[in-house]
Amino acid sequence: YHSPLADFAFAMQGLGSGAITLAGSPAQQAAYLPAVARGNKIAAFALSEPDAGSDAGAMKTIATQVHTTGARGQNDAHATGFVLEGSKTWISNGGIADYYCVFAKTAPEAGTRGISAFIVDANTPGLDASEHIAVMAPHPLATLRFAQCPLPASALLGELHGGFKLAMRTLD
Repeated sequence: YHSPLADFAFAMQGLGSGAITLAGSPAQQAAYLPAVARGNKIAAFALSEPDAGSDAGAMKTIATQVHTTGARGQNDAHATGFVLEGSKTWISNGGIADYYCVFAKTAPEAGTRGISAFIVDANTPGLDASEHIAVMAPHPLATLRFAQCPLPASALLGELHGGFKLAMRTLD
């Protein structure tokens, strides 16, 4: 009632932590949710892109799986991680968040069925959140850029290729 900025910050905490509440592993929930509830971590939700607008299927941010090579030169069955490339914009809490729930294409040819979600800590190499978007209201907005941003396999939030459904459930 007294502070639109406080109300906004609370709502953004809900989006950034809501996806973890809905789809996070027990380890992810334990690592992030208690700190958000205590006010020790700031969360952000990163879905929007410069050229995609409200069409999440048109996003261009890509997360490429990284596999280990076995002794015979064959890939192991499981990804050891991902490399994130692309950008997100109009990200609330951008530049002040401790972590971002980021949505990226893991199967670009599959449209919305090829989107996955990831938890990306703000200090991850290759993440640049320094491009702030100036608005009249006291609202921290930024563009996020990912350049060869390495993520461990444990950063995957929910099911591989289940990111679009997770984004819609979170926004709902």
